[in-house]
Amino acid sequence: MKRHAYTIVALMVLVGSMAVAAQAQTGSRTQLVASIPFQFNVGDQTMPAGDYTISQVNPSSDHAVLRLRSKDGSRTVMIQMNNVIGKAREGSQLIFNRLGGAYYFSQAWMSSDDTGWQAQKSKAERSARQEVAGMKTSTETVALRRR
Repeated sequence: MKRHAYTIVALMVLVGSMAVAAQAQTGSRTQLVASIPFQFNVGDQTMPAGDYTISQVNPSSDHAVLRLRSKDGSRTVMIQMNNVIGKAREGSQLIFNRLGGAYYFSQAWMSSDDTGWQAQKSKAERSARQEVAGMKTSTETVALRRR
């Protein structure tokens, strides 16, 4: 009987500590918000202009998976990103490549960090690059703010 009681108490402590750890992990996950004023492409999806919440799904990994979710929750896309080294930024930002009239999600940078994330070029972006070869291309930066 004592053994059964000890097992129940140990199980309750284990479940309680897991709940506290899950709450702490959820609370520490950073979510950023961006107002993207143009339609853009992420991977094989086209996303409308609007407000988006950006969060890293796997915070402890070398290959980040970012989730971009529209403010109303109707559109969500997840994309795997690779680490890239660059110059530290003053503010957090998203970088888009503009090819012709289309925008393609390219990079994400966090404030005061010289390591950012680079998205692989999608099939659509590679195709667009061939179509606009020789034409001027540009980048567009969108600031991120804490939620």
